[in-house]
Amino acid sequence: MRTGFFVGMVSFLVSAFYVNADETYVHAHRNQASEQSPDHSNGLPNVSARFKPDSTDFDIFADLLVWWAKPSGAESWADVIVANGAKETCDLRNVRFGCDAGFRIGVGYGMRHDQWDTQLYYTWFHTSGKDRVSSSPGSVYSPFLGDFYVDNPAGKGVSGVPYQRANIDWTIRFNMFDWELGRKFWISERLSLRPFLGLKGGWIDQSIDTKWQIPDLSNPILVDPIPFNTARENLKNNFWGLGPCGGVDTLWNLFANQNHSFSLFGNLSGAIMYGHWTFGDVYKNDVDQRITLTLPHLNSGSTMLRTLLGFEWDANFSQDRYRFSTKLGYEMQFWLDQLQFYSLAGAQLTNVLTFQGGTLEFRFDF
Repeated sequence: MRTGFFVGMVSFLVSAFYVNADETYVHAHRNQASEQSPDHSNGLPNVSARFKPDSTDFDIFADLLVWWAKPSGAESWADVIVANGAKETCDLRNVRFGCDAGFRIGVGYGMRHDQWDTQLYYTWFHTSGKDRVSSSPGSVYSPFLGDFYVDNPAGKGVSGVPYQRANIDWTIRFNMFDWELGRKFWISERLSLRPFLGLKGGWIDQSIDTKWQIPDLSNPILVDPIPFNTARENLKNNFWGLGPCGGVDTLWNLFANQNHSFSLFGNLSGAIMYGHWTFGDVYKNDVDQRITLTLPHLNSGSTMLRTLLGFEWDANFSQDRYRFSTKLGYEMQFWLDQLQFYSLAGAQLTNVLTFQGGTLEFRFDF
């Protein structure tokens, strides 16, 4: 009986608090709209949801990014083949990328004309993945083209030199600029949208540095004589691109009072860019054998998609002249056909590059 009474009282108080908060939010929202103009919208079809819709304003923001990368194609940087009688097993080695920190910084400007706003921001993220393998002598094979042509200028056979040990260091450097022009407006008492168009441009450089070792040249498994102990093969997959972008930012207000609000947000955007790729592949071993592959540059389209979902808290202060906001969300970026270097197994690759992880933003409007 007491438990039921207690649960009922808690439910009543929570309901009353939510109804009161809802009424406060609706009243504040209507007052803000009324202050804009007698017809609540400055003659525009939708009431602006910007912080200061009737005047010019500025904002600055900074994001902390804790992401990890996943380049499709990193799951087979080395093939470990072990023969057991008539059976063979093959282990495709994977490069593991850990979490790394990056940042995004930007500025914004709110216009009086039709209550549009514009933003310009820069995103920086650098990361690296590593792996190493040591197996039975002569069982580690490289999928890269430079190794395949060692003492094999005619390109015969299906594999290169058999190694005993190998390691890789894969580095990705992401630098991107975005410019957006959009308008944020209410479509209901709690839901706002901000469709936008703009430009996206920048570069993504990838370096793949590998080391291959044959420490025991006298092993009988090595049927053909191999006159070197160590080799290195370094690859480059560098991209820059520029093109139009667009998307929509959504904000669903969950709670608001006179000075504070708490919301759920979800953003979706994409870009179609003109892209230019340059490649490099240089192999060198310890007996000064050097193979440099001359690979053609590539000009092609580049497509990317971005999603961001999380929560936002806003606080107005100094008689609503300023606003401080913070966002915490999960972001994913998909860069299609980004990894396009040449490999022994699949000729020219067309693999996706993915970035994902947490995004924490701090923003100040004035």
